[in-house]
Amino acid sequence: MSSPNRSRQRGYVLVVTMVSALALLGAAGLAVDMGKLYIAKSELQNIADAASVAAALELDGTAAGLTRAKAAAGATGLKWNFNSTTVTAPSVEFANSGAGPWSANPGTAVGYRWARVSVTQNVKMFFLPVITAKLETPVNSRSAAAQVARTTWREGLFPFSPFAHNNTPPYFGLTVGESHTLRWPTSPTLGKKGKASNVCPGDRIQAVIDKAEAGGASERGYIEINSANVIRLTIEEDYQSITRTVGDLVQMTGGAKQSQLDSIEDRIAQDSDTASQTFAQYLASSTGNGRRIVAAPINDGGTPPGSNHRIVGIGGFFLTVGNTYGNGGNQAWCAEFIGTYVQGSHRPGAGDGTNGSFVVRLTE
Repeated sequence: MSSPNRSRQRGYVLVVTMVSALALLGAAGLAVDMGKLYIAKSELQNIADAASVAAALELDGTAAGLTRAKAAAGATGLKWNFNSTTVTAPSVEFANSGAGPWSANPGTAVGYRWARVSVTQNVKMFFLPVITAKLETPVNSRSAAAQVARTTWREGLFPFSPFAHNNTPPYFGLTVGESHTLRWPTSPTLGKKGKASNVCPGDRIQAVIDKAEAGGASERGYIEINSANVIRLTIEEDYQSITRTVGDLVQMTGGAKQSQLDSIEDRIAQDSDTASQTFAQYLASSTGNGRRIVAAPINDGGTPPGSNHRIVGIGGFFLTVGNTYGNGGNQAWCAEFIGTYVQGSHRPGAGDGTNGSFVVRLTE
């Protein structure tokens, strides 16, 4: 026969066991829900990061750029909830400084290089509702990206260097929408006595031609090693034999023009739009993949002229259709100047009035 004390002990043990079991079950449930929240937060952060980068790539200083940026932020195609659910209604804001102020609809798009994306999604809970009485918990993620000036290049610069027309950044006198010279003809001329000029239209200025003539060598413009393999790598695959920074010197070289020509035509053929005659047509078609858009160092013409060519900035150029590049030594190779270059974008950037090349990076 059990004593009353022993019965009470058994009852106490049973109660403690039940409470402990419930506590363990609750802790396990909370761990499951907290883990779900952690995973959702990570997924949404990745989506916000991708969306802010996509938005920043579209900014070009115009209202249309802001509209495209908003659309790009919502069109990444990324999903959360274990890749099963599309994010709804991301919030997109813009600023002309990393410190803000941020606005979804700024009064002007000029100078706006920052894009910030916020996403909020409700995560269904399994055990937390027992404590909070809420079936869902909102999870927020935010990310910002910007077009950041890039003055040093280890790869990606096109191996030709056009001449600056003046000392004023960021374009140094080059004209957006005009063709400027990648490789100069042997005997450049403005065209006299009924003869047409053999100089790219944007460089038909005697002072600029004088810079080319001062070099004293033919086929000026190419700035890389003159082996056939390096020519192919630099033009077709964005290789650089050396790192280049604004302020560095570049050396013009000639020769091997057929290898250069073949590689330029191959580079143009890499683009999914090889037909557009102008950059405006290229943008309007929206079928290109960006391979005809290149970044090239702009040089000052040398000090003294013809030697010690110094990089003053980087500009964006659009390669014309392949049949416009000839293999004669007295033919110029031209490319349309598009202004500010943004790596990875199919459009000119918003710019900052000083630098000519940018790369999009996460800033928050």
